[in-house]
Amino acid sequence: MELKFIGQGLDPESDITTGNFIIDSLESENYSSFNAFVAFVSTGGLKNIIDEMLAFREAGGAIKLYLGVNLNATSKEALEKLLENEIESYVIYSPNNIIYHPKIYAFEGDETTRAIIGSSNLTESGLFQNIEASVCVDFDSDDENGSEFLADIYDHFNAIINQEHPSCQLLTHEVLEILIESNVVLPEATSRAKSNKINKEFGQKETKVNTRLLELFGKVKAKRPPKGYRKTVVKKELVAEEETNLVNVVDETTELAAGSMWIETGLMTGGSRNILDLSKKGKLDGVNKFGSVSYFGVDPNDENQINDINVIFGGKTYLGNRVFYAPANSNWRIRLNGETAEGEKLTTFSIPSLGQNGGFQQKILLFTGIDETNFRLEILEQEDMPRLIENSADWAKGGSGNGRAYGIIAE
Repeated sequence: MELKFIGQGLDPESDITTGNFIIDSLESENYSSFNAFVAFVSTGGLKNIIDEMLAFREAGGAIKLYLGVNLNATSKEALEKLLENEIESYVIYSPNNIIYHPKIYAFEGDETTRAIIGSSNLTESGLFQNIEASVCVDFDSDDENGSEFLADIYDHFNAIINQEHPSCQLLTHEVLEILIESNVVLPEATSRAKSNKINKEFGQKETKVNTRLLELFGKVKAKRPPKGYRKTVVKKELVAEEETNLVNVVDETTELAAGSMWIETGLMTGGSRNILDLSKKGKLDGVNKFGSVSYFGVDPNDENQINDINVIFGGKTYLGNRVFYAPANSNWRIRLNGETAEGEKLTTFSIPSLGQNGGFQQKILLFTGIDETNFRLEILEQEDMPRLIENSADWAKGGSGNGRAYGIIAE
């Protein structure tokens, strides 16, 4: 029997993580079955191992997952992903708030067995980024102590494995629907919003106190998981049909380019909801910061200056989008109303329709400067804010620090 300690999170350059051990095990020819007993699962966690899981199954391996759904920590999208890929999964839930909380990953083969036991959930942070601790136990099939150890694990979960325990149900579309209707399982965006609200209400600190806190405690640098968590987001690609101007939305993954600027939009202004407020300067935790307007080649102190830029969006170049100072509002703005050489208008995507916001409202706009005149534009969701902040070299909120957020993507 061989024991290995898996300590992750303190060294962001280390590949000694629970996630890497799981990936290595799935890619190994030594194992033919994978059973996991895990409290929480997210799409981020699945994203980093799903390809290996499917390849493992394609090679004849058997997979069974026994998953918890307490505390809204397992997401609707993650369970949908398991159903979509037909990965045999079981949900454990007790309505009287007894929490299913294990983190065990077991791999068995004809000649060798591996069990990883510790604190890592099947989430992106749990597998790769949080400060976690686990033990990897490897033993040969003829090792009596090892076999007894694995038998003890399976004996403990026997009622769940055999679906004899009332808290265990096979994951189906019908079971998922009930969990969603009961608010036991939430969409990831809703769960983030709930968490952000709690943090805002109970986690905010006065500036002076917060400054002392930041002086005392340094941030832990997060490790980048294999699938590039820190450098990709999902953008909304808006496509207008030529004859009807009907706008279709397509989700695409986009790479976060170093030096790009992201800006939270809010409701926007202008009749076409195409005017985005920029800031001369910003603040964060009482500290003065740079403003967003300077990114577009404007001196924030010269209120008479204007700059017309080209916006590249959806593969087309829209000419004549003006950055200007609005004296009546006492702030800098960018009017996104450019047209292509063929007369196609950017406002096609920004203008609201009956019962629906415009395409730029309550979003995050990501601008990437190509040169002094041309800027690529991509649309991201509000829920991407934590990921953008994580990837930013610096960020702030407009004006006195109560405005909309913006930031510059780091190298």
